[in-house]
Amino acid sequence: MCASSMFRVDLPRGVLYVNVVGSVSREFVELILKLIVEAYRALESSPELLELYIYESSEVKRRALLSEALELGISVLGDYPVSHDAWMGWPRIHVDYEACRDLRREYLRALLYHEAVHSILHGSLASYIVSTGDLEGLPEVDMLEAVYLASVVVKDIEVHSYLAKRELHDILREYYEYASNSLREVHCSALPELLELAKLISPCLYIDCGDVSKLLHETCKSRVSEILSILKRVKSAQGDLSSRTRKLLLDLISVLTRRS
Repeated sequence: MCASSMFRVDLPRGVLYVNVVGSVSREFVELILKLIVEAYRALESSPELLELYIYESSEVKRRALLSEALELGISVLGDYPVSHDAWMGWPRIHVDYEACRDLRREYLRALLYHEAVHSILHGSLASYIVSTGDLEGLPEVDMLEAVYLASVVVKDIEVHSYLAKRELHDILREYYEYASNSLREVHCSALPELLELAKLISPCLYIDCGDVSKLLHETCKSRVSEILSILKRVKSAQGDLSSRTRKLLLDLISVLTRRS
C-alpha cells in the first residue's frame, strides 16, 4: 500500500503532481499513472501543470472537496468516481480508489481519458464561471444545481467531440458502456433528472448507441428522442459556455412544461 505522499511525473508537454491521500494500493497508483500518461500521449497534448489526487475512500474524497468548496464559496459539488475541476486556477483530476478499484480496466481508462480531455479544454477558472441570466420556469432555489449540471453536459459534449475528432471512438464506446449502467436509475420527472439523462446519453452524439430506450426507466422512454435532438442543437450552437448552457436549460424546461 502507498501511504499519503506526493511526487512528480513528467507528461508529454507538462508536469503532473500526484497526491496520494490515505492508504492506496501501490498497484492501483501505478495503473492510474500508466493510463494517465497513455491518455495524454494519445491526445498529443497535456496541460503545462496538472494535479492528480487519489483518495483512499469516497468519504475522504468528499470531505476534502467539501472543505475546499466551503472555503472557496462553491455551492454545488458533483460526486463522481473520477472527476476534474479547476477551482484553484489550474486543472486537477480526482480519483476515488474505493469507487474505482473494482472497475473494469477499460471503464477506468475511459473515465481517465474523459477527465484528461477536460483538463486540456477546461483547465482554467473561465470554464467554471457560468452566467445564464433569469430562466423562466426555473425556481430560484433550483437554479444553482441546474446551471451546474447543464454546464457539465455542455462541457462533456465538447470532450466527446475532442475524442471523436481524434478517432478515439473506442474510448467513447467504453465511456458510454460504463455510463449506460446508470440509465435505468434515472427518472425523468424533474429538470435535474433530465440533465442527468442528457449527460449519460451525450456520447451518442458521436457513436452508435443502439436503441437507448431499452435501457431506460419508463418515465424517460418517451423523452429520450427529444433530449437527443436538444443535445444535437447544443452541439452545433454557436456561442460561449454560458449561452449554450442557457440554451440547454431553456429547451429542457420547455420539455417539462409541455408535458406537465
